[in-house]
Amino acid sequence: MEKLTKEEEIIKNIQLLDKKFAEEKEFATNNPGVGDFGAYTKRYLKIRQEQEDYLQKVRQEIETIRDKMSDMFKEQKTFEIVDENRKKHERFEQEQKDQKMLDEIGTNAYIKNHEATS
Repeated sequence: MEKLTKEEEIIKNIQLLDKKFAEEKEFATNNPGVGDFGAYTKRYLKIRQEQEDYLQKVRQEIETIRDKMSDMFKEQKTFEIVDENRKKHERFEQEQKDQKMLDEIGTNAYIKNHEATS
């Protein structure tokens, strides 16, 4: 969140810088000979480039964070799948044991009934 907020802040700074440059350009056009618009333009371009570079850096950091989050999600999902498969296997084994026990009870009951009628 912090990086996204920083990204928004930088974008707003660039927009404000561009707006101010447009205002200064209009002033320089309407008032020739007042001030040094060339020097202002040079400073504007330097500051804008610094902001663009900073914005690129923040966006790379955001992408790195997103990649890490994606990897963590994949790892968690893998763990959940492995855990669910383990639980299914345990249930299957328990069902097999239960069925074996029921089969033995049934066999013993059959043998007792068969011996009793003989």
